[in-house]
Amino acid sequence: MSYLFPRWTNQLPAIIVTGLGGLLFLVVVGGWYYLTPDFYEIGYQPEQPVSFNHQIHVAQLGIDCRYCHSQVEQGHHSNVPSTQVCMSCHAGEGDVAYLNRELWAAHKINPNLVNLRASYETGEPIRWRRIHKVPEYAHFNHAVHVNAGVSCYSCHGRMDQQVVAHQVHSLSMGWCLDCHRNPEEHVVDVDGLVGEPVEITALADIQRALESDGYASTTGAELIQAKQLEPPQHCAACHY
Repeated sequence: MSYLFPRWTNQLPAIIVTGLGGLLFLVVVGGWYYLTPDFYEIGYQPEQPVSFNHQIHVAQLGIDCRYCHSQVEQGHHSNVPSTQVCMSCHAGEGDVAYLNRELWAAHKINPNLVNLRASYETGEPIRWRRIHKVPEYAHFNHAVHVNAGVSCYSCHGRMDQQVVAHQVHSLSMGWCLDCHRNPEEHVVDVDGLVGEPVEITALADIQRALESDGYASTTGAELIQAKQLEPPQHCAACHY
């Protein structure tokens, strides 16, 4: 007696179930990474109207982060510098006592500097594209964190090494909670409470300190105790 279907077709239900299970697994694993800020936020590097080089301004020229972002210690948000702030260094063609003539000549031909001076002359602000941004339903207070001793480095990485500014960390809720649960890994001694004070914007020094062996269990833990820091972990801390 012949069969309508060959015997191997009896295995089709098991094959189909196994295949769908494997596909579901791949979808979950892929979504776990590709649909999270770890994938689509880290490395975000939009093209800016003016190619501002942090490496030159911070590392080579030694300009403090707070000279341009002047409200980080007092404001809820970190301010983007106005054209007038830029022109405090890039103006002064006639004052050659301190200005290199060859450097000044670049202001006439460098597209970035031409755009900068055009913005100053016309009063039209430079439309910077924002890089670091938390969702609208979350609130991050720069002043609170900076004054608690959390350096720029912990959130923005080594900005002094970035030729083109980009996002280093995901800024996701889980990432924020990791810091709130273990603040001793990120707080630095800006007031000299337990040792030599460190400048909050000295990114290289802070990186070496935070990455040194035993920092969190010694200096970090002592700072948390001395400042009596208890970062909140409840929803209302950031979602209000």
